[in-house]
Amino acid sequence: MTRRSYSQYCGLSRSLDLVGERWTLLVVRELMSGPKRYTDLGAALPGIGTTLLATRVKQLEQDGIVTHRQLPPPAASQVYELTDVGHELARALVPLAMWGMRHQLEHTREPGETYRAEWTLVFLADLIDPSSIAGKYATYQFRIEDSTARLELRDGHATVTPGTPEPPADATLTTTLATIIDLTRGDLDIAAAVAGERITVDGNATAINLLVQALTPLTPG
Repeated sequence: MTRRSYSQYCGLSRSLDLVGERWTLLVVRELMSGPKRYTDLGAALPGIGTTLLATRVKQLEQDGIVTHRQLPPPAASQVYELTDVGHELARALVPLAMWGMRHQLEHTREPGETYRAEWTLVFLADLIDPSSIAGKYATYQFRIEDSTARLELRDGHATVTPGTPEPPADATLTTTLATIIDLTRGDLDIAAAVAGERITVDGNATAINLLVQALTPLTPG
C-alpha cells in the first residue's frame, strides 16, 4: 500500500505522513495499555480487516513506533508494544482524546458503536500526576456500562489492564459513560460524582481516597 505525503516542511504534516492513515492511531491507542498479540489487536478493532491491520502494524514498526518480541514459554506468543518513540506519540494523543471527549462525544452511544473501558482509562491514567501517587499502591476495577478494565497505581506509575484480571482489586467503581463525559467536560468533579452515587464504589476506603485525590485535578475548570 503506497503511502502519500503532504510534502510540507512542517512538524504536523510530517507527523500526519506517518500516522494520519485510517486506523493507525487506534492501533497506538490499543498498545497504550500494554503489549498485545496480533489477535488481540484484531479483536479490539472490529472492522479493520486482517490485511489492513497487518499493513498498519508493519508501517508502525518501520517507523520505529512499534516493536515486537517473543514471550518466553509457556506463552511463547509474539506481542507488539510501543517503543520509547511510540510512548511519546501516545502521550501526545492524550490531549486530542480528551478534546474529543469534551466536545465531540454525546452522552450515549449510537447503536452499533463499540466501547471498551480501557479506552477511557488509558487517557485518564496518563494525566495523573506521578507525584500524587508516589510511594502508593492500589488497584481499581472499573465497570463502565458493559465493559471492565483494571487501573493500577504503583509508586508514581499508573497502568491499565483490559478486562477483569486477578487478584481482586482494592476497590471497584461502577459508572456510566454519561458520568465520564460530565467529568471530562468539567460539569462534575470526581468527589461529587462519588458523593452523589453517579460513581458507586465498593472496597478499601484508603484506596478510594487516593484515587479521588489523584483524579480531582484532571477535570477542566
